[in-house]
Amino acid sequence: MKSNERRQAANPPSDTKTRILEVSRQMFSERTFAQVSLKEIAEAAGVSAPLIIKHFQSKETLFEKTVDFSTSAKAMFKGPFDQLGKTSIAETLTAPTTAHYSIIRTMTVTDGSERHLGAIGERIKRDILEVLEARIRAEAPYPEPDPRLRAQAAMALLTGLSLMRRVGDTDFEQFSPADITGYYAELVQDIINGHEPTQ
Repeated sequence: MKSNERRQAANPPSDTKTRILEVSRQMFSERTFAQVSLKEIAEAAGVSAPLIIKHFQSKETLFEKTVDFSTSAKAMFKGPFDQLGKTSIAETLTAPTTAHYSIIRTMTVTDGSERHLGAIGERIKRDILEVLEARIRAEAPYPEPDPRLRAQAAMALLTGLSLMRRVGDTDFEQFSPADITGYYAELVQDIINGHEPTQ
């Protein structure tokens, strides 16, 4: 009996699934979907690739289950509304690279070239935008007009910042997270606050 098979026999199904999810979450946070193979996940988790398929049906399904997108979005936009610009940027910039709750990182490591991930990408964006749009409608000084568009604009800024961090731009890296938060927080906050409609 191979070592992976012995470990599988010794572990109850719930423990095995938890281990697979933990390993997958870390690998998917570090590389794109296409760069991670089921074989690598299986070896790191101490199981066989067929067992992963048995539990999760496909790599796409496994990827989707590694992050609770709606919970992650709520964590990203936590705290008082008038501090959301600051807190959302701080989360984007300072979350550990393997943090499963870093929703922005999940978006940037999924490079979009895999067509079969389109539905997952749409779900991520929908969950994030729904959380932020709901807060704009309920708490912004000026919830109208266009709360959806304002949520999208804020997310575009956050995604761009995360991408700059990920690609290792040397000009970008000379600034500390505190510096970048100081530069961008007011801009993001201004977008989500809105403005008094002109007469």
